[in-house]
Amino acid sequence: MKSILLKGLLASALLVAGAGTAQAQVTIGPRLGLNLANIKADIEDAEDIDTKMKAGAQAGITINAQFGNVAFQPSLMFSQKGFKIKESMTETFAGETISIDSEMDAALNYLDIPLNFVYTTGGDNGFQIFAGPYVGIGLGGKVKAKVKGSVSGQSFSNTESTSVKFANEEGDDDKLYLRRINAGLNGGIGYKAGPFQVQAGYALGLTNMLPKNDYDDNSSFKDRTLQFSVNYFFATK
Repeated sequence: MKSILLKGLLASALLVAGAGTAQAQVTIGPRLGLNLANIKADIEDAEDIDTKMKAGAQAGITINAQFGNVAFQPSLMFSQKGFKIKESMTETFAGETISIDSEMDAALNYLDIPLNFVYTTGGDNGFQIFAGPYVGIGLGGKVKAKVKGSVSGQSFSNTESTSVKFANEEGDDDKLYLRRINAGLNGGIGYKAGPFQVQAGYALGLTNMLPKNDYDDNSSFKDRTLQFSVNYFFATK
């Protein structure tokens, strides 16, 4: 994964550096937007997991190297992602009915590096389609867990919070462990008018966010995020 990241960043640098000799128009500007993040959860020995989207912000900077109708747009941005998982259970044990509702809310912060290739119908203005790989580097996060239920009519509830730790192997404490590197493909549509650009895209995670552990080798969490962004580009000359 580190090799893929380095190769992608090297390719980005070479393309942008070569833009001047290829008579490309290079602009740069801020990017602001909204993430509607979720995961595809596949848990060993469990039924379908009910996951919900979590809204978050994205903010950063984008380079636009325009070659006619085609542009290369690498971005570097702070990106808030995460997910929510809800589960309900009702069981009867020893003549008593136990009902439990649980919810886990994970707020995750990433340094995202999307490397998009963009086709614009009117050259540097008009409707767009884009696609490319992305790499996310985990920065931090928090998880809140809520449990409420009843046992034979007697109610109970509990709320706990813990931090997220990014590592390749799971530790033995009560933190939520996730892999630091999260990578995949993204694509979408947009529109560019002068220095303004708006885009709507979808990030399809290909790497397992769950780290190695001693008890489960088959479960996985994979990134699934809708993204909406606005750019304003300034000329570099």
